[in-house]
Amino acid sequence: MPKTYKQVNAHGIIGGDLVRPLRLMLTITSISIICILCCSLVSALNPDEASVSLIGISQTVYAGDIVSIRINFKSNFADQLRIYGIGFHFDWMPSDSFAGPDLSANPVIIPSQGTYIFDPIVIQIPLNVSVGTHSYFVGVDGIEGLSASIFSWDSSIFTIEIRAASEGYSELMSQVENKLNEAISANYENAEAQSLLQQAQVEFGNATSLATQGRWTEALQSLQVANDFLNQAHAAEQKSDEQKAGLQSLLFYLAIIVIVVIIVVSIIVVVVRKKRKQTDSGADQSLETIEEQSEEQS
Repeated sequence: MPKTYKQVNAHGIIGGDLVRPLRLMLTITSISIICILCCSLVSALNPDEASVSLIGISQTVYAGDIVSIRINFKSNFADQLRIYGIGFHFDWMPSDSFAGPDLSANPVIIPSQGTYIFDPIVIQIPLNVSVGTHSYFVGVDGIEGLSASIFSWDSSIFTIEIRAASEGYSELMSQVENKLNEAISANYENAEAQSLLQQAQVEFGNATSLATQGRWTEALQSLQVANDFLNQAHAAEQKSDEQKAGLQSLLFYLAIIVIVVIIVVSIIVVVVRKKRKQTDSGADQSLETIEEQSEEQS
């Protein structure tokens, strides 16, 4: 059965419904293929002939969150697959509606036993979705090999826990507030760390203001941004401290090297002077001996 996909634009924003019956999608290939498809029935890959793993999604999200997910598709099929549609179906969506990209103009070809990681699909969790456990799966439409047999495949069921944004805000608030106070008390010396700390303070102020207005989703997002800034500020200051420590260690070793060189040079100078004195003393003795011998002969 053809699926309804939602267009994802370059900014990752999901637009209106885009009905993509697979037979209509194939009009871009050739008239001959269209004719074949019009006479064909949609088949399905066996469950074990493909699998997917997801990258970038956690088990718990909050209402209003924007998540970016990548699909790692593994084909166990004996022939190549041409993918025209892939996306997510969450249980709050209408039946046969999927969030995913339109690949009809540029289908993805996956070789036999091949693997392909699709570009990120950005999805916003609805603000009015019910709190609790929800299910979702990945749907794929395409063509099997060179036979022009179309297929529709659904992955196994995944689950996701959705919580209210107000809960997430309350939990994160104390953590960010403590982290912010610690950063202020640390008196960062690094310029980048200071700038990041200032940005964190601005976002923290925005979060508290939005929370008083009951705009929990926006408040949580600002709080998360503030937390990210604080983490970056701490990392920047730590990196600066490590660089300073490394420079101090380098100066210490250079000082040791200089001292050793001075000692060695001093020893060499003393030895050379001593040898010169011995040489001069020996020369004087020889001269005296020669003079004495001359006087005796006279």
